[in-house]
Amino acid sequence: MSVKLLLVDDHPMMLHGLREVLARQPNLTLLGEALTGAMALKLTQELKPDLVIMDVHLPDVSGITAARQILDTCPSIKVLVFSSDAGHSLVNDALQAGICGYILKGGAVDELIGAIDIVMAGKLYFSPVVGAGVLEDYRESLRKESEPAKPRLSEREKHLLRLIAEGRRNKEMAASLKLSSNSVETYRARLMKKINCPSTAELVRYAIREGIATL
Repeated sequence: MSVKLLLVDDHPMMLHGLREVLARQPNLTLLGEALTGAMALKLTQELKPDLVIMDVHLPDVSGITAARQILDTCPSIKVLVFSSDAGHSLVNDALQAGICGYILKGGAVDELIGAIDIVMAGKLYFSPVVGAGVLEDYRESLRKESEPAKPRLSEREKHLLRLIAEGRRNKEMAASLKLSSNSVETYRARLMKKINCPSTAELVRYAIREGIATL
């Protein structure tokens, strides 16, 4: 089965090189070439390729924007990004746009041909450097999700924490907070429960650790 391709890159020399590489592959058919995102969208609608090989830096719009437009209008088409830029934000934006692969320029020809085979088989492909960045971002997101959210303290609660850390007595804290001594005790109990600090010593350590109070 022949795979029909559309190349999108604004560098004629790059297009020429890709054209020669693809011409040597009996299972690949090059339908056309585009220098801009607008041209890529137009040719995609006219030629109906199976796969668009897309650079990310184009003179009119980014290749990621063009990829999103193509996939919105022709969701059955696959887009493989072919770029020299492996910036994390670009890769993340490309993934959100729905691309099926991200390969770096400068790699071996065999990698490009292999990437085409992989994405046409319905799988994702990333150059090793790109894939490592994606996995690192994913691991970081998992780490953040596993960390319990810190409770948000009101200014009065932070004030009370500072007073506790300073070793103030209940009457002093009541005067500073303009509360009764009984209200101070109530606030202290609620605060201990809120930040899970069952003792005054732990309240002090929490205040210092979070930068609310200093030694």
